[in-house]
Amino acid sequence: MSKSTVKDEQTAEVVQRTPRQIAWNRFKRNRTGVIAGIISLFFVFAAYAAPLIVRIFKVGPYDLYLDQLDSTKANFPIGAMGGISWAHPFGVTPEDGRDIFANVLFGSRISFTVAIITTVSSIGIGLLLGITAGYFRGKVDAAIGRYSDFLFAFPSFFMIVALSIPAVERIQSWGIAQGNNARLLVLIIFLVFFGWPGFARLVRSQALSMRERDFVMAAQAQGASNIRIIVKELLPNLWSTAIIFLSLALPGYLAAEAVFAYLGIGVQPPAISFGLLLDDARKAWSSDPAYLMITSGYLIAIVLSLNLLGDAIRDAIDPKADR
Repeated sequence: MSKSTVKDEQTAEVVQRTPRQIAWNRFKRNRTGVIAGIISLFFVFAAYAAPLIVRIFKVGPYDLYLDQLDSTKANFPIGAMGGISWAHPFGVTPEDGRDIFANVLFGSRISFTVAIITTVSSIGIGLLLGITAGYFRGKVDAAIGRYSDFLFAFPSFFMIVALSIPAVERIQSWGIAQGNNARLLVLIIFLVFFGWPGFARLVRSQALSMRERDFVMAAQAQGASNIRIIVKELLPNLWSTAIIFLSLALPGYLAAEAVFAYLGIGVQPPAISFGLLLDDARKAWSSDPAYLMITSGYLIAIVLSLNLLGDAIRDAIDPKADR
């Protein structure tokens, strides 16, 4: 076989690979990203399989294991590191003796649910408005741009803190949701409301650029409708941007849910959340530091693995990452 034939086959092999295959190959070469992805999947699985896992360990999030507490020491866990044992891998909480392992698993379910719904909703709204602004330009672009500027001017954190309680009361009075369901609904609405403008700005800039590309102008010359151009030409070229935003925004929203629950804005007992666990652990910090260390360490591990996964996905999709 001649050298030219071998070169042609190698060239053909490279050409046949799609952008997704190239990105996947780049991602697989990133060991940190692969490990972070496996750990992230483990945390997600553990969160949504929590009822099965706690059944295997024969513990429950609301069960009280008073026999694990020392009544002579203000009902603090018996043994070192907050009562860690084979029966209770993360120990038990002081005073009431709840299993920390079960509580952490069930608490992560709420955090993941809020983060996933908020991220996907922000991506959907940002894609719709960003493409609309970038493709149609003119007055449409100006209107969407000024509205996003208006949202950027608001201090979102303080607005959520100030308006959450009145909004929850209004939701409950309308009969839409009650209790913690109303609190979660309001929190998701506020996070999405303040979360989409940044992604929409990014999509708008890319839509403006792609609008002048040859493949879009060719579709316009052939008489394709605006909707078909947006769906068939622009959206397929924005999937990588959406995936990067998804991977980077998810840990941020997950941590935000814990922060707002800690401040009393999110779910409240008897529901279980990272924020509520951290608030409870803070009160016993001086006498039982293991409770706070384990709970906060679990949350840090989730957020860190998701952030590393997001960085790896960004590097894999970015064609200039190796330069």
